[in-house]
Amino acid sequence: ELMAENWSSAPVIITTLVQLLNTLFDGRTACIRRFHALCNCVLVIDEVQTVPPHMLTLFNLAMNFLADICGATILLCSATQPCLEEADHPIEGHLEELVPYDPALWAPFQRTRLVDAGARRLEEIPGFIQGVLEDTSSMLVVCNTKRQAQFLYEQLRQDDIVSFHLSAAMCQAHRKAVIAQMDAALDEGRRGGPKVLCVSTQVIEAGVDISFGAVIRLTAGMDNAVQSAGRGNRNGESKTPVPVYLITCSDENLRALPEIQRAKTATLQLLSAFRRAPEQFGSDLASNAAVTCYYKNLYGGMAKGAQDYPQDGNTSLFDLLSVNDTYAAGQPDLKEFYLHQAFKTAGDAFQVFSQETTDVLVPYGEGAKLIADLGSAAVQQDWKKQKALLEQAKRYTISLYRYQLELLEKQDGLGAYLDGAVLALNPEFYNKETGLTLEPDGFALQEV
Repeated sequence: ELMAENWSSAPVIITTLVQLLNTLFDGRTACIRRFHALCNCVLVIDEVQTVPPHMLTLFNLAMNFLADICGATILLCSATQPCLEEADHPIEGHLEELVPYDPALWAPFQRTRLVDAGARRLEEIPGFIQGVLEDTSSMLVVCNTKRQAQFLYEQLRQDDIVSFHLSAAMCQAHRKAVIAQMDAALDEGRRGGPKVLCVSTQVIEAGVDISFGAVIRLTAGMDNAVQSAGRGNRNGESKTPVPVYLITCSDENLRALPEIQRAKTATLQLLSAFRRAPEQFGSDLASNAAVTCYYKNLYGGMAKGAQDYPQDGNTSLFDLLSVNDTYAAGQPDLKEFYLHQAFKTAGDAFQVFSQETTDVLVPYGEGAKLIADLGSAAVQQDWKKQKALLEQAKRYTISLYRYQLELLEKQDGLGAYLDGAVLALNPEFYNKETGLTLEPDGFALQEV
């Protein structure tokens, strides 16, 4: 465990992008101890487009440092390669494609084609989906929000169609079970069985080996569109490319999801340019030219300093780790010191994703038994048993935002276990098809 934590002595290390970024910027000693393993290494970063835009400056400068100072060889992998050399603080040095573009080499991978399907209100989208579903045996619909996914799932359910729902409102074990059922239904559908429909959020876009006859993606980033396209005709069942329709939901509210809104805006700019002159993009929305245009729109649309990991008080982590002007200007005594950086402040503030969520155990499958076991008297004094149960519980948890917690607490939707250290969702607030529901199943809450 210690070797895994410190990355000591192992010739090959497999980790997540989150852990790599923590190693570079998190202030905890355990993270800093790993850094030596990055010297003179070959660093392969998969899905590099998932680096959050607000930390592009930190990421690019770290890659420059590892390559130029630490002797690392860095391979950035992506189906939608971001043009990091166009960022405010770009990746420098000689960049080259590991496999140069060759039409003959790329041709076998042209299994889908992106289609701009225009703008529609959410209530109009089910009609479009039903029309497309008539000409295919299976369809995947990928939404930007859980509310959209749940609405479309409820609107499109029919007796003659096998329907599935996937979102982060469902625990990992639930999603895994649904994917297994869906895979079996897709196999049956290819042999003449019922049509299959899946309505999902972006949880299906990566790491899911599954293949649909057509895909609809509500407009977000082009990286999301290409990832969704990867779930269509994945195994080459169709000899001709299957359609991936991009629909702009004209009445969706993304104020609480600013990064998705920014990416959507950049995609809409690309779609507008494509409609005017498709030949500039090889008449292909997934071409290198189209993807490069998208990223230039995305980076160009960000405010000055937005890529520097902004902080309250007109400063940023980039500033704290470099000249630290905002703080140093008000501290005349700092002039006698050579270094002005605020390393600890920056390390304490760094987090790859917002951690303002709370994990809650849900009563799905074995989760119900785990909740009962955690409430038993025998477990209260047995910390080894507690540890074992909590390890098993990871597959049966979902993350709740503060407003969701507050709504559930008002409705007595949560139970507390192990002196409040563990929260569990009451059964009536977990739907067996769509996961978390903020209104208990069986009756509707009325406001008076």
